[in-house]
Amino acid sequence: QRAVPDSELTEFQGRMHLFISSLLCVLTAVTSQFNDRQAEGTCFSKSHHANYGSDETSLDQEREDFEEAEATSKCSLLQVKDRLHRRHDGVQESSEVSVVPAPSTVVRTAGSLMLGKAPLLAIEAASEKSRRAFEEHVLTAMEGASSVEAGNEGNATLVQLRLAESSNFAEEGYSLQVTQDKVVLEAGTEHGLFNGLMTLHQLLQSDSGKWSLPLVKIEDAPAFEWRGLMLDVSRHFFPAKDVKRLLKTMALFKLNHFHWHLTDDQGWRFPVEKYPKLISLGSHRRATQKGHEASSGEDDTPYDGSYTEVEIEDIMKLAATLHIEVVPEFDLPGHSEAAIAAYPEMGNSDSDNPWAPEVSTKFGAMPYTLSPSKKAENFTSAILAEMTHLFNSSSYIHIGGDEVSRDQWTRSKVAKEVAEEEGVSVNGIEGKMLEHAAGHLQGLKRHAIVWDEAMSSGADLPSGTVVMLWRSWEGLSTLGNRAKARNFPVVLAPQSNTYLDQWQSDGGRGEKYDAIGGYLPLSKVYDTPLSAGGARVLGLQGQLWSEYIAGGGPDLDYMAWPRGCALAEAGWSGSKKPGYLDFKERLKHHLADFKRLGVNYHSVDTSV
Repeated sequence: QRAVPDSELTEFQGRMHLFISSLLCVLTAVTSQFNDRQAEGTCFSKSHHANYGSDETSLDQEREDFEEAEATSKCSLLQVKDRLHRRHDGVQESSEVSVVPAPSTVVRTAGSLMLGKAPLLAIEAASEKSRRAFEEHVLTAMEGASSVEAGNEGNATLVQLRLAESSNFAEEGYSLQVTQDKVVLEAGTEHGLFNGLMTLHQLLQSDSGKWSLPLVKIEDAPAFEWRGLMLDVSRHFFPAKDVKRLLKTMALFKLNHFHWHLTDDQGWRFPVEKYPKLISLGSHRRATQKGHEASSGEDDTPYDGSYTEVEIEDIMKLAATLHIEVVPEFDLPGHSEAAIAAYPEMGNSDSDNPWAPEVSTKFGAMPYTLSPSKKAENFTSAILAEMTHLFNSSSYIHIGGDEVSRDQWTRSKVAKEVAEEEGVSVNGIEGKMLEHAAGHLQGLKRHAIVWDEAMSSGADLPSGTVVMLWRSWEGLSTLGNRAKARNFPVVLAPQSNTYLDQWQSDGGRGEKYDAIGGYLPLSKVYDTPLSAGGARVLGLQGQLWSEYIAGGGPDLDYMAWPRGCALAEAGWSGSKKPGYLDFKERLKHHLADFKRLGVNYHSVDTSV
């Protein structure tokens, strides 16, 4: 080692002093800029999800950014340091918060919470229910991840799930904050916490097996309380595994009502202890219509399918963990040929000669209706009572009321006598039958749901009855005002925007599976109407009628997704939804979720 001359030491000290002074000036300017940004946040509305800046592709670029920041004070040293740190760890930060449905408000700050490979996460949960939901829906999405109770062996809390004792949270609302130290999710209800966990799942990012979360603060709640899908299992049957996959996918996108269309002319699908022939006879048909016209003939292949009590119980338990309400449907007094084939005495057997009901092999509404006799009334009451036990957590039971033929009643002596006793015309019989069914449900502490034709049946339906508006050609405003006049809340289910059995490409070009016809692209579902005259709108629902969903579970998935995601955002965000192109950009980040769930989704055109 050589001695340093005094002159060189003095020169070196001077240069260091100049360097430190200059660096302090830069730091002062940068810190000021950073504090301004911290105070202001990076809050954006739903229509600006893409404005998060860009993500560079090399360490050299990051160093150039650092030098530029020093020279221009355009970004904070803390931001640059964090980005360099993340680059060294091999994890790139996504430039977007790609959550579907879009949260109400998001504050995005630079950086990520680094979780690493196969992370061990210390969790502090408000309840065992929320802990299980975290493990099932967040932890399992990260390969090799595991959890431990916070505080054990000195593990600092990384994830906090809080139930606010007194809060202003909406029923399904939540707040979620991800910082560089932890995740804090808070809600006023378990359902709110669950919704927040679905968002947390969607925020997860992976690069080479290393997991991270973007730094965000989210405040979120739905615009509408009812966001659902209906599945018809009568025309074509879907086993329990397909129903469960549908429910799990619904939950990821915060859909919360599953309308289960269990009975129709073409098959009865759930057991009723008092009437076992509903399954032994009513669930089997001897053949199925070929093609789209009844004149096309039949395939001569026997078709059947039904659920056991154990399967239904299992599905109900799963739905409860996913915070999805199951709404079973017993369609009456029309769409009843399968029930009448099993128990002919419940139909209008004096209306025709010969009179030969069978489980229908044709599609469309059949002329067979339940009789208004006392025997058929008791039949209906007994089935509804058993439904309240089988679907014990369902507060609503759908009783149909659509496409009811009056033809057999006009030729039935029994029906004419009942009409005279009730002081109505034959056309008023439907209303009286729906009145009885809905009133019986009210006595069982359940609410009835009907299709919109029921409002024209003359039925004096009880308070709390919900009407599903589906006949869009009648005008949603007209139907909604009719419901408002009777004080009925409504669920919007317009054929024009929510019937998911229609083609997804114009004319069905390039489609893998059949469809009933029409044309319902993703964009049109996204633009589902949100109002109906002056009616109180509970929410929106998509319909999966299954006459032409004949390809099993893969066909069902293909028709439901991603159109169900568009409906989910319309129902969650309401009039504040950020727009179709923004939605489609976020949606493409969730195709991996479909694959993870085994969902055979329809392709998404990601071009603008």
